[in-house]
Amino acid sequence: MLAGDPVLIVAQLAPQGLKHLYIDGGQTIQSFLAAGLINEITVTRIPVLLGQGIPLFSQLGEERNLCLIDSSACDNGFVQSRYQVLA
Repeated sequence: MLAGDPVLIVAQLAPQGLKHLYIDGGQTIQSFLAAGLINEITVTRIPVLLGQGIPLFSQLGEERNLCLIDSSACDNGFVQSRYQVLA
């Protein structure tokens, strides 16, 4: 596990040939998005209503445009959608 500035983390991993990273966790995703380091996002929706709900990305700072790449439904009701993050 690495911690710190997303740009420095990517700079540490790039020489190792790592090109595709799995980024998870609300604040971590937000910091990588803010640094412009996320090209694609996969969002999985679970069919449960939470009343007021929980924000998926609460403090992005600015709107991000996405383009749907693919969407699929699982037998358990989950719906998973892949989006390209547009510049």
